[in-house]
Amino acid sequence: MTIKAERPRPLCGCGTPVEQQGKSKFGFPLWASGCTNCKMKARKHRKDHCEKCGGTKKLEIDHIDANRSNNNINNLMTLCHECHHKKTTENNEWKGSKK
Repeated sequence: MTIKAERPRPLCGCGTPVEQQGKSKFGFPLWASGCTNCKMKARKHRKDHCEKCGGTKKLEIDHIDANRSNNNINNLMTLCHECHHKKTTENNEWKGSKK
């Protein structure tokens, strides 16, 4: 019989524990990218248009330095889903998303 070791609950960059958002198909917990408080702070800076293409649909907040816990206003920009995906892919930011 094998015993599954419990993984520690991850912390947001501010030190607050993040919420569980379900389980993977293998039964492991899936965690949010940051705490609710930090996410709300970042959303307050969302503009009404994409800062790259000017689009107004599916707007998201991008962390310029790819550090999700750095919610400094100078590190946030509003991008549409397509521009956000393109920037993240071109800069290989998805590889470093576990900072």
